[in-house]
Amino acid sequence: MHKAFVGIDVACSKRKRLPVNISFLESGRLIPLPLRTLNTVLPPKSEGNVRTLDEDWLERFSTETACYLHKLEHYFHVCVKRIAIDAPSAPKSDGKDRRQAELALDARGISCFTTPSREEFVRIKKKVSDHLDRGGAEMNMPHANQLWMLLGFALFQHLRRYWEVIEVFPQATVTVLGVSASHKSNPYGLQSQLAAAASFTGWPDPINPSELRNTCYGKLDDCLDAYLAAWVASLDETYREPFGVLPDDVIWVPRIKRGSLTLV
Repeated sequence: MHKAFVGIDVACSKRKRLPVNISFLESGRLIPLPLRTLNTVLPPKSEGNVRTLDEDWLERFSTETACYLHKLEHYFHVCVKRIAIDAPSAPKSDGKDRRQAELALDARGISCFTTPSREEFVRIKKKVSDHLDRGGAEMNMPHANQLWMLLGFALFQHLRRYWEVIEVFPQATVTVLGVSASHKSNPYGLQSQLAAAASFTGWPDPINPSELRNTCYGKLDDCLDAYLAAWVASLDETYREPFGVLPDDVIWVPRIKRGSLTLV
C-alpha cells in the first residue's frame, strides 16, 4: 500500500468543489491520482462565504472532506500520511498585529491577508450578519477576503483527528523556488511554476500544465496550488523550512539551497 500525501486549496466559492490533490511517491516521482475521473467519489461542494458563519455547516463540510479522503484511501489502496492545507491553521493571538508566520512572510516580501483573532472574528461575523440583515448583497459583504479562513480553521481541527496536518502557502513555495514573478493565472506563470516544482517531483514529464486537469477539481491554477501543497506534505521535516514559530504558528515551504534548485 502506497503512502499518500494530500494538498488542499481552501475555496468557498458557491458550487465550487473543494480542490484536493492526493499524490504518492513511486521511483522518486510524486504522482497525483486522477481524482477528477471518478464520478462516484466527489469532494464536498462549497456554498459561498455566507455559510462560513454557520458552525454546523463548517462541521458538516469538514466531515464530508474527511469522508472523501477515507473513500479515496479505500478506492486507490493508499494510506494518507500527511495533509497540507493552503489556509491559516488558527486565528492570530489577541493583541497581536499579525501571526508569526505572516511576519515571516512579510520579511521575505511575500504578501498575504492578515488572519484576525478570535475576538476580531466575533466582530466580523456580527458586521457581516448586520450587512445581510439590512438587505446587503453577498457580493458586497465586508471581510469577504477573510471569511474563508473560518473554513480553513474547521478543516484543520477536524482532519487532525485522523492525520498529521500542516499549513502551507503556495505563493511562499514558488517564491523560494524563484518563480513567483509571473502569476499562475497566466499560462507562462503556470508553466514556469509547475516546471520548477517538477524539477523536484519528477511530474509531469514532459511539462504540460493540462496534465493537472484530471488531478483535482477547480481551475488549472487551483490544481497547481493543490499539487504544490501535496508536494510540501510529501517532504519530511528535514526537507521543509518553517516560516514562523514552531510548533503551531508556522507555514512550511520546501528547504531550498539558495541560488539552485537543490534540496539541502
